[in-house]
Amino acid sequence: MNPYRYRVALRAMHPRDDLRPLFDQLGLTPERTWRAGEPRSTPGGAPLDGVYRESYAYTNLTLGSRNWSDEDLQDYLRGVQQRLAMHRDALHTFFIRGGRCGLSIGLSGQDSFGFELDPSLGAGLADLKLTLGFDIHPFPD
Repeated sequence: MNPYRYRVALRAMHPRDDLRPLFDQLGLTPERTWRAGEPRSTPGGAPLDGVYRESYAYTNLTLGSRNWSDEDLQDYLRGVQQRLAMHRDALHTFFIRGGRCGLSIGLSGQDSFGFELDPSLGAGLADLKLTLGFDIHPFPD
């Protein structure tokens, strides 16, 4: 058993483009999305001041938005990399057109922990033009 739990989301940002076509190409359904220039709102739809400066979309890849996984993180990320590798051309085109796409990894543990990621995993994700972001959370309830 790992000393940590995690959840992984795919996030994409672009200065202006609608991101739904990218998610369609990847075979994923975004859980939240907006387009640059649209009025801002809360996740529940209540209006906020201003407009979005860039387009954004994300979807959780682990067992749902509230669930944390305790599988081996590196094995899980390698599986995500392999599934997304078939969409390499779409991800490269998105990157060339000014988009940013990456895996956001939320980590949580009750005690101190650490881990290493294999260089081949990092190289594979970099080849897909995917960033890695880490968010550290208190132990989940």
